[in-house]
Amino acid sequence: MAFRSPVGTEDERNKMPIDIWPKTWVDANAWTGNIPPKYLLGKGNWAYHTGADLNMAGDKDAHAPIYSIGDGVVRFAQLVSKTTWGNLVVINHGIVNGKPLFSRYGHVEDMLVAKGQAVKAGDPIAKVGNQFGVFPYHLHFDISTTIQLDKSPTYWPGLDLQSCRHHFVNPRNWLRENHNNSAEKLPDGLGTSGGGLGTNGGTKPDDVKPLPTWYVIDPQGAQVYKEPSLAAEKTVLLPRGTKVTVDVQKGRKDAALTWGPIIGGNLNGQWVAIRKNDGKESYLSTNPPQ
Repeated sequence: MAFRSPVGTEDERNKMPIDIWPKTWVDANAWTGNIPPKYLLGKGNWAYHTGADLNMAGDKDAHAPIYSIGDGVVRFAQLVSKTTWGNLVVINHGIVNGKPLFSRYGHVEDMLVAKGQAVKAGDPIAKVGNQFGVFPYHLHFDISTTIQLDKSPTYWPGLDLQSCRHHFVNPRNWLRENHNNSAEKLPDGLGTSGGGLGTNGGTKPDDVKPLPTWYVIDPQGAQVYKEPSLAAEKTVLLPRGTKVTVDVQKGRKDAALTWGPIIGGNLNGQWVAIRKNDGKESYLSTNPPQ
C-alpha cells in the first residue's frame, strides 16, 4: 500500500514526492515543521490549524476530485453543518508506524462514499466544495495519528497547541515520509499489508462492517430503481462490469428477486436486483465478470 496526495492528477499523485502538493495547488495554512499555524476563524476567534487548506488560485479547484490518501474504511461521511464543517469525510487507514492513522476531508461536495465503505488508495471520495458559499473553494485536509477522529470526527483543538500537536501531524511532511510506506494492520475487511483478506486484530471499531464491492455481471446490465420493485421508477442502467457498493444486510426480497440498496455516490439509496430468489440467475457478484 502507498500513501498519496488527496488532490491532483494521477500522474502528479504517483510521482516520487518533492513537494507532495501538485504545483498548481497551494496550502493556505501550512505547518512549519511540527508547528501548526495560528489563524483567525472569525472576529477575535483564533485557533491552531490542524492540517492543510489546499486550493488553486481563482477557485480553479472548484469541484475538483478528492481522493483517499490510502487504503482504508470510511468512518464518517455526512453533512455536519452548513456553517462549520459542511460535508465531512473521515477514513481509518489502520496502524502505520505503530500508530493509528486517520485522514479527514472537510467542506467537500458530492460525497461518493458512505460510512463502512472500503476504499483503496486513489479512490475518488468527493469533490472540492466551498461549504455552501461560506468559503472560497478549498479542501481542508488533515492527518491524525491517534483515534481522536474516530471518537469525534469534528474534533478541533482551538488554541490548545499541545492537543493539536498530539493528535495531528504536518500532513505534507507525513506524506513525504510515507509515500511508499505500508500499514502494519489495515482495518477489518481490507486484509493485511502482506496481502489477503480478513485480517485478525484490525483497528476498526465493532460498529462498522466494511461493505464489499459488487460487480454487474449480467451481459444486459443492471437496472437501478427508486424502490425495490420492478414497478418502481427506473433511473439508470449500469453496464456489465460496473462496480457498485450494495448493503446486502439492508436488502429486501419480493416474490421473485433479492434487492439491495446502493451505498454512496449519486445513486445512494436507490435499489438494484442482486439475484433471483430461486438461485437460477444472478445480476451482481462480488467477483468481477470474466
